[in-house]
Amino acid sequence: MTVNLALMCKSHNYKLDPYSNEYRVGNWVISQTRRKELIGGTVVLTESQSSPAYLGGRIVGFAPTTGGKCEVIFSEDPRAMGNTDAVKHRGWGSGRGVCYV
Repeated sequence: MTVNLALMCKSHNYKLDPYSNEYRVGNWVISQTRRKELIGGTVVLTESQSSPAYLGGRIVGFAPTTGGKCEVIFSEDPRAMGNTDAVKHRGWGSGRGVCYV
């Protein structure tokens, strides 16, 4: 499994839509161009820049929130749990909760 996007989500504040079995997470700054590129890719959620993924899956869409930010919508893939592709990855940057892997 190749990861395209990692999100630092310490509070585990994702939501599961019981009707679609898709997860929604966030209020992330991700450009419109990048959003288009990420559809169909893989996202993982981590507690820190140095911890493995605790949840993730295939990105199926984005929902706009306030201030140009968005929620990431994904369908779960159990293979994402424990993924370490984003651990200490240079894509995290300083003080960022979004990492492009």
